[in-house]
Amino acid sequence: MTTSGKVDLTDIPWAEIPRYPLTPEALRTLRYFLITEGSTFFYTKALMKTNTSKREPEFIPFLTAWLYEEEFHGRAFRRFLEAYGEDIGEDYRNKFFRKRALNEYIDELGQKVISHVFVDSFPALHMVWGTIQELTTYSAYQALIERVNHPVLTTICQRIMKQELRHYAFYRHSARRFLASRTSQVVTSKALKIAWTPVGDGMCPTAEACHVLTFLFDGAQGSAIPRIESKIRELPGLEWFDLFSRYVKDHGLGYAPETWMPQRVPHRADATQLAV
Repeated sequence: MTTSGKVDLTDIPWAEIPRYPLTPEALRTLRYFLITEGSTFFYTKALMKTNTSKREPEFIPFLTAWLYEEEFHGRAFRRFLEAYGEDIGEDYRNKFFRKRALNEYIDELGQKVISHVFVDSFPALHMVWGTIQELTTYSAYQALIERVNHPVLTTICQRIMKQELRHYAFYRHSARRFLASRTSQVVTSKALKIAWTPVGDGMCPTAEACHVLTFLFDGAQGSAIPRIESKIRELPGLEWFDLFSRYVKDHGLGYAPETWMPQRVPHRADATQLAV
């Protein structure tokens, strides 16, 4: 709460953005980021209805700061895309929310039910879920910097990444604390195996999620996804975690074509590092 704030974009040279061409695949990926970051309000609304929002003293303060920062991440992508010449429209948020997949509604209901039935275990599930998604987002920004190679976008992403890293650190620290109970480990594992999908899948069609995981991570053939999974397996009771690898294999995702990137460096996803 003491260090939170909107991402600083006061010195961004917006007029320079169109000077650096982006492929259609890169623009498609940026729209995915816009929707994912811009949908934080809807996730927060659902979480506020759970038992945890009343029971855990740090929960609402963190969600308040998280929502504020994530909202400005979405606004940053919107401004970037509009500066490039893309037509986003004032009602873009309403459009993607109305088109969200059925699993989003199921997840929202499931959260409420689990938080009331498994009162002591839901905090662990939420914090583990958040750990996975924030780590994925951080890794995705690093890959976006390397693969798009746009100087203005790089500056924006680097500033957003600093906040995402703090979000990840909070989620991970909290997950470790709540996973001390064996029951919480079991409930969390079962819920993940039933319902988990990569961040953004649901608010965006699965085809869009698959595109992004190919563009950024080279799907099952890259090294970023195994690295993310190895960090999650460090959490108590999550030594089995392989859902990300299963997802990309089940959807047949592999290397992104050379034509998708302005300048392709082999295995650039290998450069993704996490210092936490």
